[in-house]
Amino acid sequence: MINGGTVETSFETDLSREEAFEFISAFEGATFFHSPAWLDILAESFPRFECGWITARESGKLSGLMPYVKVTKGPAFILHSLPFGTYGDPLAASPAIRNALLDDFFSLASSPRCAGAGVNLIGFREEPDPPRGWKVRMEECRVITLPDSIDEYRSRFMNRKRRQLCNRCEREGIVARKLEGKNDLEFFYEVYLHGSTGWGGVHPYHVEFFESLMRRADEGVCFWGAFIGDSLLAAHVDFYFGRTAQAWQAGVAPKANEYDAAAYLVMVAAGEAIDRGTSVFNLGSSSGDAGMIFFKESMGGVEYLYPVLEKKRRWLEWLRRR
Repeated sequence: MINGGTVETSFETDLSREEAFEFISAFEGATFFHSPAWLDILAESFPRFECGWITARESGKLSGLMPYVKVTKGPAFILHSLPFGTYGDPLAASPAIRNALLDDFFSLASSPRCAGAGVNLIGFREEPDPPRGWKVRMEECRVITLPDSIDEYRSRFMNRKRRQLCNRCEREGIVARKLEGKNDLEFFYEVYLHGSTGWGGVHPYHVEFFESLMRRADEGVCFWGAFIGDSLLAAHVDFYFGRTAQAWQAGVAPKANEYDAAAYLVMVAAGEAIDRGTSVFNLGSSSGDAGMIFFKESMGGVEYLYPVLEKKRRWLEWLRRR
């Protein structure tokens, strides 16, 4: 019994996209990663991913939802909400329902077959109290609270040096535009590979993943590129959903620093977010990189902390090497 009535929770892998989208769109803090499009992209790009939702229903009507992905590894699986370090908060108007969804996630992760699990709770400012065996750490990201116009953003949010460098980009003929089509994807992937070789983890993503993303432009996926002539200097992928814009993967060519093209792209992407009526632009985590933190703060980003919950079994590293 929750909220004085009977609430049924379940795991659904064939939830109607329309029902999910309508429900998620009602939450101001929802991100692109909560959307059906993100789960569709993951399922399409990674055959071992089982994508679904933990749902709560009252009299058959959806009252809560939490996305999850099970990554099959032989007889075992790894559970995420969500890969890859993206946000998977339970969404519900009722705190009791939200907690019930999270409890179901913990329950699935308690299976002997679950080698590891993680959930990134961007909507939780407080530190949650998970079951025994889970570790909680606070992760950072830098978030810009967007003003009403790009002129106000440039004058009030960017620091003076970044503003001057972006003005220089415009004087020297740097052009920022949206990327689309096979040739642009090849340009993007080349600069992405240049940066991702040192990132480790799951990088580099295979090109088919980005192909699937680029096909979703009408659902809020935007590839940006900064060019001088025909040469791509910098590029990144942004997601726009509801009131939130999210910067994601990026790459720069060796000549990009000569022009500060990366800052110019962030400025252009912020302008797009403002035009879409977005209220916040999340520049993402910096993984403790002091230079990256300085860059994001110089573009108007302010630190935002949120909890990440992780559970790992001792044999997980052996499984990952398979």
